[in-house]
Amino acid sequence: MTRSWWRENRFWLPALPVALAGLLLASSFNVKEYWYDNGLHHELASAGTGTFVSATDLYDDPLGPTSRTYSVRLAWLGSTEAYPDEEYGDPGPLPEGTDAVVVHLDWKAQADQVLRGCQVSLVDDQGRRYDVTRQFVNPCTPEGRAGPSDPFTATGERGIVPPGEDRPPSWWTAPVILVPRGRTITHVLVWWQTPGYVQLSAS
Repeated sequence: MTRSWWRENRFWLPALPVALAGLLLASSFNVKEYWYDNGLHHELASAGTGTFVSATDLYDDPLGPTSRTYSVRLAWLGSTEAYPDEEYGDPGPLPEGTDAVVVHLDWKAQADQVLRGCQVSLVDDQGRRYDVTRQFVNPCTPEGRAGPSDPFTATGERGIVPPGEDRPPSWWTAPVILVPRGRTITHVLVWWQTPGYVQLSAS
């Protein structure tokens, strides 16, 4: 019986190692595609509170590969008893059981660097992450002066600044992030597109 099974399957058995190798290759591709590229797994730079750190982030826009270079410093973390309303933007009372952490950041960058649409996150001492919410559309640029935008299409141009939105060479921002009450914040993360990020120590 055993000899009969080997005889019946002798044609496809040599292909088994090739099929297994293909399966492993596909799995490794999926790990990079869905885990590494879609999470914060590549630290571009890090610094302690009060220290500027410079980073260059490689990414693709509609015209192809490009990069952004900037310097950032965590000046300090503060707190506030009011939080901008998600719909109207006016300060209001905090949701019950939360603290509002003000993240004071200092920035430097050339005027042609695209810095719109970043994300600022807090990390507590248990590794839990809290992101800035949607009312802070550009938490890394001065209000109303965000500088150039990425081109919208492959036929666009880089470095186009909407009228009146030229960005100064240095500025500060102070986004507010809600966290559950009593959490101990240890790090601030700044990032645009995963997997790259800058880590700033809050301690």
